[in-house]
Amino acid sequence: MRRLIASLALAPLLLAPSAAFADTLEEALAAAYRNNPNLEDARLAVRAAREDSVQAFAGYLPSLGVTGSYGARNVETETTSIFGPTENENRLNPGAASVVLQQQLYTGGRRDGQVRVARAGVEGARHGLRSTEQDVLLAAVDAYVSVLRDQEIIRLRIEHVDGLTRQLSGARRRLEVGEVSRTDVAQAQTRLSGARAALARSEADLASSRARYQLVVGEPPEALEAVGQPEAPASLDTAVRHAEERHPDVLRAIADRRGARAQVEVERSALRPQVSVVTRYDHAQESSIENDRSDGASAVAQFSVPLFEGGFNRSRVRQGQINVGRAEVRIEGLRREVVANTVSAWSNLVAGRDIVAAAAEQVAAAGQAVEGAERERGLGLRSTLDVLDAEEERRNAQVALVRAEAEADFAAYALLAATGALTVSTIGVKE
Repeated sequence: MRRLIASLALAPLLLAPSAAFADTLEEALAAAYRNNPNLEDARLAVRAAREDSVQAFAGYLPSLGVTGSYGARNVETETTSIFGPTENENRLNPGAASVVLQQQLYTGGRRDGQVRVARAGVEGARHGLRSTEQDVLLAAVDAYVSVLRDQEIIRLRIEHVDGLTRQLSGARRRLEVGEVSRTDVAQAQTRLSGARAALARSEADLASSRARYQLVVGEPPEALEAVGQPEAPASLDTAVRHAEERHPDVLRAIADRRGARAQVEVERSALRPQVSVVTRYDHAQESSIENDRSDGASAVAQFSVPLFEGGFNRSRVRQGQINVGRAEVRIEGLRREVVANTVSAWSNLVAGRDIVAAAAEQVAAAGQAVEGAERERGLGLRSTLDVLDAEEERRNAQVALVRAEAEADFAAYALLAATGALTVSTIGVKE
């Protein structure tokens, strides 16, 4: 299969190089993996989910706290005796401190459930990261092949403009010697103007593709190299099976269902007894002329049983069970979606390869038609319009081949994404 090559005729259209930016597709994907803000957001979501797990595990550990107070108080007293009234003033510095240790012994399954909810959240966040990774990498592939495609199309458009310019010059020379009419010259001029308009449209397409490349990859495209297609699954059935088993969206939905089931156990714990033990040590001291001090220690087991809460807790349990059902429905919906996407991606790849083969044959046949038309024009059997038509058909066939190759290359990576296999590790990208 003919591969796209970056055109050397595009210097005025390319940004001036300022650094060693990505040249190969693997380098572009690695840059997108490092630089894309959506991926960074997904990575931070995984880190945040891990903190939920830490918080849930903290429920197994005791809590220890210290409280204290210190102050100053003046106390004035007046006593009366045979010697007369006597006033006394005492300055007191009362202080107190308490150390409290609390340990939950039985929570009705709340702690275990919270840990399972947190673990499911971490797993779901990781699958969410993989899903975002696939989206970013596929967008980078699309941007990469789009730049290559548009560069090659511009090269073809420039060749076409140059060829038509020569055709117009030749028609004018033949007009001077009476070999052709002014109509032939006008026809050549018309085709040249149309080719220039097509070139301008292609230049705008390239500018748009380059902007999208920098948006996704984070760096402007330099001299991009040809793209090779990754290995595809052996059959459609294999691709569908892989999609159902390992697509990150399906796996994230399964993790969400696991978390929903654990949340039901958390809600049920509110209907069960709760047992905890509280131990404390208290120290109090009031300083005056004579120190007044007290110390005490205690250990108390606390036991609570919910009897009636107006149906609130039972409603929470039912709500959690409904959420489990919703999670199961989402899993089924996502499975159907990834299967449909996989079948579509497989069909696009198969059709894309067939289109490339047919387009290559069309280019070869169109080239022969141009050569024949030019020879026959020299013999007076063909007109200038016939040659221009043949040139137009060949150029259109070449552009169609370039587009078909780009679509086939993208379809190969889209199939990987549909099966959940488009990751930096599976396609050999160095992070």
